[in-house]
Amino acid sequence: MNFKSTLTLICMMISSQFLFAQKSYNALVYEGNKKFDAKEYDASSSKYLEAIAEKNSNYTARYNLGNALYKSKKYEEASAEYEKAAKYTKSKYEKAAALYNMGNVSIQSNNPEKAADYYKQALKQDPYNEAIRKNYEIAMLKDKEKKDQQKQKQNKGKGGDQDQKNKDDSDKGNQKKNQQDGKGDDQKGKDQGKPNQPKKEENNIPKEAERQILKDIENREKETARRILNKKSNSMPQSNEKDW
Repeated sequence: MNFKSTLTLICMMISSQFLFAQKSYNALVYEGNKKFDAKEYDASSSKYLEAIAEKNSNYTARYNLGNALYKSKKYEEASAEYEKAAKYTKSKYEKAAALYNMGNVSIQSNNPEKAADYYKQALKQDPYNEAIRKNYEIAMLKDKEKKDQQKQKQNKGKGGDQDQKNKDDSDKGNQKKNQQDGKGDDQKGKDQGKPNQPKKEENNIPKEAERQILKDIENREKETARRILNKKSNSMPQSNEKDW
């Protein structure tokens, strides 16, 4: 066998292997798609992974695997596959589709700011895609709403701190006032505890008559105090609640 014949045989073998691999890859993607349509997302993921093992740097299997992971709510893994898919294609529409789904993952992960950025990148690839534009606008609104809520929460927290500070200042002021009032009451109590000293005035009242007058005054004060103590108290207000 000459060199030319040998080279031809080698080329045929390589071509045959390539065609077999391509057929195997396409078959695995097809099987994965069937599983996906049947909503068997774990099974479809397995088929797409087998296809990726055949052709690692291929857009279709990566993108479809991202979709299957997304349906299984494995959002981080899905986003990673979409990112790889976008790198493995030169088509601007395929890049836009991958970026669009990365935006959808970010929405599901409650990150509208990041989602808006992905939708914006997708629009650069496919400017007239209304679905992408609509989701971009929704993400922008959600991002604004989220930031407004965070701002309100922060302001509310600051307001609560200020209210507590005002309350503490008020409590300190009342405590100081009570202490001052208490000192006044203590002093008043001390003064009341002291017996009234009668003024020493010159008078011509006999000592016996003076003692009798003082005794009468003391008796009247005792009687007045007794009446006050026996008087029914009405200090408590009546209830406004009706007795049904």
